[in-house]
Amino acid sequence: MSFFKKLAASAGIGAAKVDTILEKNAYYPGQEVTGTVHVKGGKISQEIRYINVKIETQYVIMKDDEKRRKYANIYTLRVTDSFTIQHGEKHEFPFSFILPIDTPMTIGKVEIAVETDLDIQGGIDKSDYDRIFVEAHPWVKNVLEATRNLGFHLNEADCEQAPYFQRRLPFVQEFEFSPTSDYYRYMLDELELIFLIDEGGLDIVFEVGRRARGLRGWLEEMYNDGEQLVRYRFSPSDLEEVEVLEGMLEEIIDQYAE
Repeated sequence: MSFFKKLAASAGIGAAKVDTILEKNAYYPGQEVTGTVHVKGGKISQEIRYINVKIETQYVIMKDDEKRRKYANIYTLRVTDSFTIQHGEKHEFPFSFILPIDTPMTIGKVEIAVETDLDIQGGIDKSDYDRIFVEAHPWVKNVLEATRNLGFHLNEADCEQAPYFQRRLPFVQEFEFSPTSDYYRYMLDELELIFLIDEGGLDIVFEVGRRARGLRGWLEEMYNDGEQLVRYRFSPSDLEEVEVLEGMLEEIIDQYAE
């Protein structure tokens, strides 16, 4: 075997390549993700230490009063352990896993990707990066529809650092709405929702931004007392019907908007 080929492969030239093909590119949390990792040998035989498939996203952190974005690993699957791949040889490794129920949805600035890591012994690792579209979980989808029906427009959604919620992931996805109906435009500047989902149901954190009305309201906004932060638990049966959700959400919002 040529010394120069070994040297080139160790620098990533003529090394093994990896390509992951997913069965489809759109999923919702709790759904099975299936695909196949394709590996093709380079110009020399190489030892592959392992192949990992990861679900990743980015979230916002505040540092020195400045917003920055940081990568977060949502899930990692070990597809295969060590093996040797010969010159020009091809391998296929099928895989499947359940997309974690707390995976954020693809909306606004939020992007979700499947990254495949091919760890090469004594060489430069190779990777493959594929964006996927994550739809809202059916429960979250119903809440978003109910919120829209009540007279709110979704302005923005992003993932933000939130260690105080003590969740598995270091961030939560926050949804910001503005009122579109005359009724809520009079009372509210904005409505923010955070969904904390698990297998047994959904916690919704409401941040109700009340509109300043008169001197007292103006003073409340100055001192940030014009916002109410509350948390409610919704059972699976609560989340099945949009019409039922509308009534429940309306009662909660009206209680803290007054």
